[in-house]
Order: sequence, then C-alpha cells, then structure tokens
Amino acid sequence: MQTATKTLPRSEDSRFRPAEPAASAGVLSLPVIELLRELAGVVAQLSPAQYTQRCGETFFNGNIGGHVRHCLDHIRAILDGFSVGVVDYDHRERGTSIESDPFAARDEIRRLRRLAEDLAQVEAAAPVRVAILPTRDGQSVNLMSTLGRELAFVLSHTIHHNAMIKGMAVALGLSLPKTFGYAPATLSHLDQAEEACAR
Repeated sequence: MQTATKTLPRSEDSRFRPAEPAASAGVLSLPVIELLRELAGVVAQLSPAQYTQRCGETFFNGNIGGHVRHCLDHIRAILDGFSVGVVDYDHRERGTSIESDPFAARDEIRRLRRLAEDLAQVEAAAPVRVAILPTRDGQSVNLMSTLGRELAFVLSHTIHHNAMIKGMAVALGLSLPKTFGYAPATLSHLDQAEEACAR
C-alpha cells in the first residue's frame, strides 16, 4: 500500500521568489553602528551612580548598566561569533565592568562599532552557525542562519532594550533624542502621519 504524499502548491507570493542578487551586510550593519553611536551618547550623559541606579521594583526592576551590557553581549555575539564560526547569544559576560562602569561601556561600544564596520562588505547571505539553548537543561542546539538574518535580530533586540533604557533615563531626569528607542517602522509611520497632517 502506497502512502500519498502532499505536494504543496507553488505560490506566486513574493515571499517565495528567489532572493535578490547578493546584498551587502552593510544594509544592516550600518544601522547597528548608528544604534551603537546613539547608545554611546546616552551613556556619556550618565554618572556611574546613575548608570547603576535601580529604576523601580516592579516595572523595570533593573538599571541602565544591565541593559547596556545585555545589548552589547548580543552585538558582540554576532560580531565576534561570525569570525570564529559560531554565534552564541546565550554566552554572556555577566557582572563585568561594562555593567557597572559607563566608561568601560563606551570603550566596548567603540570596539564593536569598528567590528561592525568590517562586516559592511560581507554578503548578507553569508552562512553562520547559531548555538541556541532552548531549555534550561544546558543542551544547546545548533542551527544554520545567515549573517543578514542575525544582524536583523540584533538590530531589533537593541532597539527594544534602548526603549527600556530611555524609560529609565527619563525617570532619572535625562533628556534623550526624540527618536531614541523607536523602531524604524514606527519612525516611518510617524513621518507619514506628519506629512499627511501637513497637507
């Protein structure tokens, strides 16, 4: 007895068409560099006491230094990991000076910006292996991805944490750029709404 196999219908949907010719990772690494530049500007405004001050017990339950360190861990994972062949976001450097010292954080931001610049000429489709820890038992799973896909993840992840950093910084009385912590899609929507109002 033969088992029937399903044949999925071919779709004309653009999501299933072949990818564009090799694109540079710069389309994603350059926005990461810009986010790092903006983050360095925020960190530069903070005293060591403000950088480590806990902001609330229920909503934030953390400090700016912890969020900065967490963001930089993820950016470091892709930038350093791409050169060694494995990206591991779960390998984090908790409790380092980056988490407690704004000057150490700014030094690391400068280093990461230089690494991100080096990736601008690499193809976005370049393959990377990503180590994932899906459960707490310590067993990692290796997945295949691309440099572009992982840069897109890091971009989104950093924006998310920058939004939280902004909330904490404003609570401490700092004045931050209006666009800090907003996703590009949100900024594009706001631009279109503003243009519509101006008509």
